[in-house]
Amino acid sequence: MKKVTDAEWQQILAENPTNTDLCYIIEYTDKKDEAWAQLLKQNPTNEDLRYIIAYSDKKEEAWLQLLKQNPTNAELCYIIRYTDKKEEAQAILDSRMASEKPKEKKGKMIDIIKARN
Repeated sequence: MKKVTDAEWQQILAENPTNTDLCYIIEYTDKKDEAWAQLLKQNPTNEDLRYIIAYSDKKEEAWLQLLKQNPTNAELCYIIRYTDKKEEAQAILDSRMASEKPKEKKGKMIDIIKARN
């Protein structure tokens, strides 16, 4: 783990770090908590959160934030495939699939017309 002094952290903040910069700090340095707090202020994308879930010690916090941001089914599939949050993501995906109404089967227009009384 890389050490970051308080003075260095203040300099990073003064330089307006990107979300990618903050994800790096969360993954590789001892300023995880500070970087996480800053990331939340900067509105992390779901991609940022998926990265943190996959590669850092902040996976629980990132998972809870991701849930607040309503992840897509594709994002949940990523979580299932690449992280240890697979069971939680699968449960959400299963719940969504169970609650979807089956789509009406549409036929050809000629068949619809022929079926009219």
